[in-house]
Amino acid sequence: MMSAQETADKLNNSLPIHLTASNVQQNPEFVKLLKSLTRHLTDSGMSIAFQKDMLQAKDALREQKLKYLQIWTLYSELKELLIEYDIKKQEVHPSSATLQLYDTMKVSVAQAEALDYIDFHTEGGEQSATLLGLKAEQLLTGEHQKKSLHQSFQQSIIPELETRLRSKCETVASFHKPTKQAENEQLSFAKATQLPAFLENEKQLLDQERKQLHHNRMLRDKQFRQLYEVLMQSLQTLQKLIADHRLQSQAKHDRVMAEWLAAKCDAMCLKVRVLQNQMIRDTYTPEAIQALRRIKAYLKDAEEESTAEFHRLTQTLLAYESVGMGFDSLVQQYTALMAEIDNKKWALRELRQNQGSELDDLWNQH
Repeated sequence: MMSAQETADKLNNSLPIHLTASNVQQNPEFVKLLKSLTRHLTDSGMSIAFQKDMLQAKDALREQKLKYLQIWTLYSELKELLIEYDIKKQEVHPSSATLQLYDTMKVSVAQAEALDYIDFHTEGGEQSATLLGLKAEQLLTGEHQKKSLHQSFQQSIIPELETRLRSKCETVASFHKPTKQAENEQLSFAKATQLPAFLENEKQLLDQERKQLHHNRMLRDKQFRQLYEVLMQSLQTLQKLIADHRLQSQAKHDRVMAEWLAAKCDAMCLKVRVLQNQMIRDTYTPEAIQALRRIKAYLKDAEEESTAEFHRLTQTLLAYESVGMGFDSLVQQYTALMAEIDNKKWALRELRQNQGSELDDLWNQH
């Protein structure tokens, strides 16, 4: 049975996660789930089925790229050959057969380029259109005439293309691995033909180095985590020792601190008293005291007047109360009469306003 650390290392290598031995011990059910995931996921976190499909797609894409590169290389060489022919034609007049061959090759290249663009349709649409109304059959007219030049093309153009491509392959091979000594043609061509194998081998070596670097990085991270855990444990032990040492001298420290705080409180109390006396001195100046005395005399006179008025009103209220229960009915009658007088005043005022408006209307009519 594997230990907790071995289980954590295995899961860390199988999945893009980071587990410690303590995590494995504290979460056994979660570890079971991770173990089941290793059967469906790769070390990068991708599903195995998806990775298989992706590898197949990459292989298909690689084949298409290789096919495209071959066609593009041949096309580029043909274009360069035609350009060089046009330049040489300005200096040396070629024969009629050569002229016919290169002219036919120009037409063939132009037709091949046009065939890629002749048929097009809008995105998502079913109807298609052709460039300038042309069709592929119209562009391919005269193919029977080109077949008569097939032998000439095989004898002159293809060897020229092979020579040019061979020279470029040798140049690439010499650039990849330059040599100080001159090599013969066969050895140079042999190295050029082996260049893809050399590059594939170097790519595999680089992949192995990359994997080794990844493995070394994982080991370094593991060592870092272990070192971090040891440092944290050491720090906790050190903190415990410091706390124990502090507890031994805590009583003395508290006593000194209490004495210092008491002395500081006494000093603050004295300072507050001094500030209080200074505020009293600054606030109650001789002028302020004289003003306060005047205010006191004024308030005393006002208090006496208020007391006398209160006494008078109290006597008046007692006089009214001596009348008896009939006083309340008199007050109610008085209130009702005042309300009726107010209503009649309001009605009289409205009547006057209405009469005034009628007189104004009569005056305006005359």
